[in-house]
Amino acid sequence: MKAVILAGGEGRRLRPYTLTVPKPMVPILNKPLLEYTIDLLKSQGIRDIVITTCYKADTIRSHFKDGRRHGVSISYLEEPFPLGTAGGLFRARVRFKEPILVMSGDAFTDLKLQDVISYHFRKKARMTLVTKEVSNPAGYGVCHTDSMGRLIEFREKPENWIGDEVNTGIYVLDPILLDEYHREGQVDFSKDLIPELLASDERVFAYRTNAYWRDIGSPDQYKHAREDVMAGTIAAPFLSDLSMKGEPFMTKIRVSCPKKKKPIVFAKLMETVPSFWSSGEVVFRDQGGGRTKIINDPERGFIIYSKAQRKQQSKKLAEYYGEKIKNMAKGVEAYE
Repeated sequence: MKAVILAGGEGRRLRPYTLTVPKPMVPILNKPLLEYTIDLLKSQGIRDIVITTCYKADTIRSHFKDGRRHGVSISYLEEPFPLGTAGGLFRARVRFKEPILVMSGDAFTDLKLQDVISYHFRKKARMTLVTKEVSNPAGYGVCHTDSMGRLIEFREKPENWIGDEVNTGIYVLDPILLDEYHREGQVDFSKDLIPELLASDERVFAYRTNAYWRDIGSPDQYKHAREDVMAGTIAAPFLSDLSMKGEPFMTKIRVSCPKKKKPIVFAKLMETVPSFWSSGEVVFRDQGGGRTKIINDPERGFIIYSKAQRKQQSKKLAEYYGEKIKNMAKGVEAYE
């Protein structure tokens, strides 16, 4: 099955993070959100991926290229201007000959996608929405289904609502609908297509999930997503291994730090967004390869372990973080 990731949005609600990059490229622990979605697809056997782009499209293209480096095949649908969540698919409808999986570019999830696809075919649906119960449906599309899971009512971001089952922006779609309900220009799944399908009594079903899902649409949600990864709330096979295994060369150094300054220095290390942390250690992944673990040494300060594929690289990493800690210690007041 082909997957389409909707990555053309500007992400105004997520400013200032999206002033320089499109919303799907904001990093979660030094890795773009979009890369997590691609890893999720690949981990579940979906390797033919189309990405819709518009705002700062070159940022996405230059990072992922044709996808081979990530073990997938990626092509692009570049929109000349924002076409909404569905407009790009309508515009390129001739490219889709079989059911497609559509994923919002700002969805962060560990959903079992093959279960959704199986459900779609089992229900003989023309479109399937993935839904989830949330504590506060404000700002989402609220879904009501019958006892068989068929969608019978859908209200996009209502001021008042009944129920807590919302649309996640993840769909399985019969591409014939793109011809039968063809529209030009800006088209939105929630505002346009879904209401029209329901009005035409099409077989639209909801797959209710209990999997982890978060819409990275605001600074607050973005913050929670990063915390969820570090806390292990989202623990899926597609998440990168954050252990210190794999690299053959290791450099170990000790860095002294006054005991009263250590809590402040450790807090500042956390501000630089590590790949992993606990109460006594942090792990950083270097973009050029290699990893560094910094451990609290109760007696002297901190112990730094840097591992890499080359001995010189591991040494440079350890020295870099050693100097970083020293400079941090110089610039902070003692914690009383």
